[in-house]
Amino acid sequence: MNSLIHVLAVWEIESGDFVQALLLSLFCIAVVFLILLIITLILTLVNKIRALDVKEKVKMKDGTQLDEDAMAAVLVATIDYRKERKEDVKVISCRLVEDEKAKKK
Repeated sequence: MNSLIHVLAVWEIESGDFVQALLLSLFCIAVVFLILLIITLILTLVNKIRALDVKEKVKMKDGTQLDEDAMAAVLVATIDYRKERKEDVKVISCRLVEDEKAKKK
């Protein structure tokens, strides 16, 4: 390792230092690939985190699409119903009140 640092500091290639120059080149290539690997891993993690933030609309079996507010309302209603009945419940369908008011007008 000292010889490699010495080659980095002096950077003189004589006729007998071909092996040291080769080792220096391989070391530099390894460092570049290591840096590229680290950058790739960081970008992959950032993309996975960004993918978690994508907000999708949930579509019920009856075709109703629910946004975040509607999902929260369904969740709260389900929890209240479960506490009241003291048994497991399953949401089969739901209706959006705003949509029904708009259809009647």
